Amino acid sequence: MCHFKKTPMIQKTLLFLSTCIVLIGCNIGTSGIWKNDNIEHEKKAQLKALNDKLFNAITNNDASNLKAMMSDAAIQSGGDINNFTDQVSAALKTDSYKILDEYYVQSSTTGINNTIPGIAGDDSYVINHLVSNKEMFVSLLLPNGQGNEALILAIYGKYNNEWKLNILKIGQYTLFNKTATDYYKLAKSCYDKKYLVDAYTNINLSERLLRPANDIFIFQKEGEINVFNDKIKNELNKSFALPLTLDKISSKPKVFRIYPEMGDEGFCPMVQYLTSLNLKDTISLKTENEKIKKEVRTLFKGIDQDKKYIFFQAFNELPDGQKMVEHYGFIDQLAK
Repeated sequence: MCHFKKTPMIQKTLLFLSTCIVLIGCNIGTSGIWKNDNIEHEKKAQLKALNDKLFNAITNNDASNLKAMMSDAAIQSGGDINNFTDQVSAALKTDSYKILDEYYVQSSTTGINNTIPGIAGDDSYVINHLVSNKEMFVSLLLPNGQGNEALILAIYGKYNNEWKLNILKIGQYTLFNKTATDYYKLAKSCYDKKYLVDAYTNINLSERLLRPANDIFIFQKEGEINVFNDKIKNELNKSFALPLTLDKISSKPKVFRIYPEMGDEGFCPMVQYLTSLNLKDTISLKTENEKIKKEVRTLFKGIDQDKKYIFFQAFNELPDGQKMVEHYGFIDQLAK
């Protein structure tokens, strides 16, 4: 079992309203899929009006207007809509969005699973959804002005002459303007340099961004990313079994956790360790920490590369996640 634990530094909220369980399927029965500028002007205008109304409702905490947009099945399975809009409006501090991609789907039958191929390139994806209407819109929206972008996935169905919202999912798409596949590429680059801790950090971030809309939106490289993630964790277990005692330091501190700490400009490593020194004896702690800094840089190759800081936290007891545990912090400011 890997001792390099996943960190809760990303408070990713997957908000989800759905009419169905969406399974990976094929396009049997699909009459046609039109994408972006290939959608006819009138339909594109209808979709924009829907997206504008949806975006205004979720960013302005307008549960009543959101509910008015939803299909009956979505309302029945959607849970607490007031709580939903409370969370979204608090998280999305913007008044505009851009379109990642949008689709108009026409089907000859309903009740089957459909797969829509997305953009080509590194961030290529597929959308898997149930065909609940013979005419459907699929929108992928990104709120403007956010380096840590949320993806808003909305699927609308046409009921007689009225469009209704069937599915709405919101999740993390980028962190510091990087997608899951961007962090995967960084992880491979770090691995090639034998920077195992950095490789783990980046593949961990990649994994966290893989499913911004749960099982509807899937990156084409997901399988490849998961295989590489397992490889990195296995190699880390063989190289560094935590807790790791720093035997060259007389006080024998033990590093028990390393994870990426999110700052204003990116991620920096956080190194947590157990010390036998009294946390109130800050002079002795600082002397010990200076030795720990040097040892950590030697043991964990690359941990001090391309970063501004390494953060350290000294503990007298292991935190168990159930209670507050006293600790003392240090910052190692790295040379530019």
